[in-house]
Amino acid sequence: MKPLISIIIPCFNTAEYLPQCMASLEKQTIGFEKLQFIFVDDASTDEGKTWRCICEFEQRHPKEVVAIQLEKNMSQGGAKNVGISYAEAAYIGFVDSDDWIEPEMYEKLYACARDYQCDAVDCGRMLNYPDGREVIYQKKENCFDQFENSIVEGGDHWIRDFTHPGYGGGLVTCIFRKQLIIENEIKFPEHLKYEDNYWSAVIRLYIRSFYHIADNCYHYRQREDSTVYKKNMTYHLDQMIIEEQKVETYQKLGIFDKYYWQIEFSFLYTFYCSTLIKLFVKFDNRQSSI
Repeated sequence: MKPLISIIIPCFNTAEYLPQCMASLEKQTIGFEKLQFIFVDDASTDEGKTWRCICEFEQRHPKEVVAIQLEKNMSQGGAKNVGISYAEAAYIGFVDSDDWIEPEMYEKLYACARDYQCDAVDCGRMLNYPDGREVIYQKKENCFDQFENSIVEGGDHWIRDFTHPGYGGGLVTCIFRKQLIIENEIKFPEHLKYEDNYWSAVIRLYIRSFYHIADNCYHYRQREDSTVYKKNMTYHLDQMIIEEQKVETYQKLGIFDKYYWQIEFSFLYTFYCSTLIKLFVKFDNRQSSI
């Protein structure tokens, strides 16, 4: 019997956090045996610790777990593309290897996808800090409040709204219909950070039905040494490349002229404003030069 959901977990030097992530996967109330777990070690450099952790988990669950070790680092986008190529289920989900999820997360997401035949289903998330604080994630200008626990049909208004910065779900809190991804050849940018910004922007152009669950089922670990928060790293400027790639894709799909002002506003906001903020926040002039 095919799994109901294929869950892709890219890993890079996260042996310290993987046990908690894996334990939360084992507790899924939908049934562990109904899920496929694809762990992709993105050429970790921690003397094999991450890979050993993955292999031990695979040995405990050989039927449900796929373990892949990349010879060269492809960044998270490349690791996710590899994971998608191994996915067997009708729906695909993603979990960051340093995070964890609530036991009922995939049961709730799949029930909505099945009952309402949705292309994508999303839930809320919690931000978990090293000092033990747990805060509900509330993105500024998030428009989800107006359609919590309800179906949103795709179409013209959907694309207009979703080109607005600050509007949209998170990749790791969603499950997506695999057929949608494969038929439209939607891939993550490889060897770049901020790959989720591109992928999420492109896939929503094809989504025709979406459901948002108000429950906060995902725990997003806040780490100072994580990709997003690490300082003085030039890869933060990858965001500019990602924005250019998004515009190129909009042009190829023939929607650039129709939604010019929405796309232009989104591009200007992220390419310039967001990048300038990162230059001030993510870089120390005494240590870095760009």
